[in-house]
Amino acid sequence: MKWRHPVFAGLTWALTLVATASEAAGVSVRDAWVRESPPGVAMMAGYMTLRNDTPRAQLLVAANSSDFEAVMIHRTIVKDGMTGMVHAPQIELLPASSLIFAPGGYHLMLLSPKRTLRAGDRVDITLEFRSGLRLPASFEVRK
Repeated sequence: MKWRHPVFAGLTWALTLVATASEAAGVSVRDAWVRESPPGVAMMAGYMTLRNDTPRAQLLVAANSSDFEAVMIHRTIVKDGMTGMVHAPQIELLPASSLIFAPGGYHLMLLSPKRTLRAGDRVDITLEFRSGLRLPASFEVRK
């Protein structure tokens, strides 16, 4: 009966991979874009629609890109008549729902671009979730 333990371990590992692949297929990015900025500007913003078609909430905890020194998740807020931005350490994406990252709301703050980006260029940004899911997305630079 000892042979069953490695079989069960292998089966558990395979089922975990299938579950992770299913989650990756259930979380998607649509209409991803970055606002073009004049050369020399140290900050840019990225927008998208993030969709969760999985049966459980997903927590977006980070983002990164080789095209920028840093990528942060931010939210625009209005407090006492003043508009500002705050860092969002995580965003909960509920099951069967979408979250729109748009000017005046949630956005990716893209710091210190490593190259000049013009309309029509593409940048790759990877979204990271607490579950371990890493979701690569291609963002189009737009005017």
